Amino acid sequence: MTKLKDIPIIDRPRERFLQKGADALSKSDLLAIVLGSGIKGKNVKQLSEQIIRKFGNKFLALNVDDLLEIHGIGRTKALQIVSALELTKRFYDELSPKNNIVLSAQDAISLTSEIKDKKKEHLVCLYLNARNALLQKEVISIGTLDKSIVHPREIFGPAVELRAAGIILVHNHPSGDVTPSKQDIDVVQTLLEAGKIMGVNVIDFIIVSEDNSHSFFSDLQTSAQKKAFYVSDGSQTSLFDLLAIDEPSYTPLVRKVHKTYFSPQERTRSGRFQLQNRRYLGNKYKLLGFIEDIVSEKCNGFESFCDIFAGTGVVGGRFNEKNIKIISNDILASNYFAIKAFLGTSDINLNSIEEKIALLNSLEPKEDNYFSTHFGNTYFTLENARKIGAIRERIETITSDENEKSILIASLLYAVDKVANTVGHYDAFRKTLDTVQSVRLLVPEFSPEDNRNNEIYREDANELIRKISFDVLYIDPPYNSRQYSDAYHLLENLATWGKPPVHGIAKKMNRDHLKSEYCLKSAPEAFADLIRNAKCKHILVSYNNTGESKDGRSNARINDNQILSALKSRGDVDIFERDYKAFTAGKSNGDGHTERVFYCNVRK
Repeated sequence: MTKLKDIPIIDRPRERFLQKGADALSKSDLLAIVLGSGIKGKNVKQLSEQIIRKFGNKFLALNVDDLLEIHGIGRTKALQIVSALELTKRFYDELSPKNNIVLSAQDAISLTSEIKDKKKEHLVCLYLNARNALLQKEVISIGTLDKSIVHPREIFGPAVELRAAGIILVHNHPSGDVTPSKQDIDVVQTLLEAGKIMGVNVIDFIIVSEDNSHSFFSDLQTSAQKKAFYVSDGSQTSLFDLLAIDEPSYTPLVRKVHKTYFSPQERTRSGRFQLQNRRYLGNKYKLLGFIEDIVSEKCNGFESFCDIFAGTGVVGGRFNEKNIKIISNDILASNYFAIKAFLGTSDINLNSIEEKIALLNSLEPKEDNYFSTHFGNTYFTLENARKIGAIRERIETITSDENEKSILIASLLYAVDKVANTVGHYDAFRKTLDTVQSVRLLVPEFSPEDNRNNEIYREDANELIRKISFDVLYIDPPYNSRQYSDAYHLLENLATWGKPPVHGIAKKMNRDHLKSEYCLKSAPEAFADLIRNAKCKHILVSYNNTGESKDGRSNARINDNQILSALKSRGDVDIFERDYKAFTAGKSNGDGHTERVFYCNVRK
């Protein structure tokens, strides 16, 4: 067993937290700090990883008995974990309820998560104002749901006192089956009639269990109405409205673009590389002309441009000029360093960079290192893997300047991509090791003077959007359930250089902290939240028409109605569309694939 004291100090959770902050730690690292020590046969990191793997998304509902099932965990450690969880829940419960805006069934479920695993039936009512802000949360009944127990006056009495515009009721089924019972349906009908008389909208009735949920609101919507979001403009839609009225669907203007765009053939000097010179899923380089035409037509006189899911950064790079402020963001460090190098670096000595890259290229390591041990003779030749690991280690000591470090790491990442034994991403490596040329770093080619006003971030997009403002917002989120952190785990490992444990044939590190909501079922809610909080004049959204694939993981997570619903809440929407041959691995049919840009002129 590897003892914690044998792990380099910088890789120990407590030391990393103190030096780099909580964002640099995984869930298992944070849990290791809470535990403090391991057990016989497992150090604290291994123990925390076991707990996270075992309980997964049920972690927040842990109790002492659950933890005692793990061999070696006693009551003391179990109480440490459960007490930390309970303390966090208490503080969240005490937050001002007016800070909570309820715009979807998922929002309501989050506010009542404590009843999901209760052994008795609970009925909770959320009282909302006309903006769907939570005024109060009340437990109406505990026990068997029955009309004689759940009297309308118990629900609508507080609504009148609070002057609530609408209510949402959340009810748990301990059995785990969220199918509405006859009693559920009878209660809903009774409350609808009472709500109509009282002038209080019954917005939704939600049934939850430990692992599932059912929303009457979502179920009642027709395919033409399918929005999944509650109205929040002062005129709330109720369940009664959905039963009684067919809402006309919104049909935006769709413009089919037949113009042919040619990728600019920019000359690169010998020994140099440019921002677009890397392989990346969803790279928009060949679509830059299409995007630029839309921006030129719709966004006259803009002075700031935000690319909030920047990826390779090429879209922000297209608009990077001295008089335009570029804000680029990506959660992956491997993307952040590349974008920082090209778009965020202004004061830099290029001669010094050339000297350092020449020094790094001259390294000839003979011994194995972290990188060659895990990735040699699989993703790379052993010689290249040794050199890549030695170069990355030397970068840590060769400079203390953050701009220089970003450029050197970017240079390494681009060089690695050229000699990788893969099909363009790192989900797997080729069986035959046929990429054998020697790794060689180049110097990036860019204009530092254009970058003086730019801002580069490495944050969650939905958190960052609340902190910044700009003229044009460009959104190119993940489309399906394939996480980018899975496809580029190796580059992320190399960029962050925390030397974490890796697992499986593909040698992937723990990526829990890098999982995107836009690849999960919650993608529509995350997208609506992003649009709702954007402080800008224009919004452009790239979202592929992926259609239906035999592999469900490739299907789009957000449908057109959900995109339009979110954008229409902010202004008028147009759609620009052109045919586009998508990247495939040769196993899927790309016929009928279109690239679309949704444009929204934000209301003032």
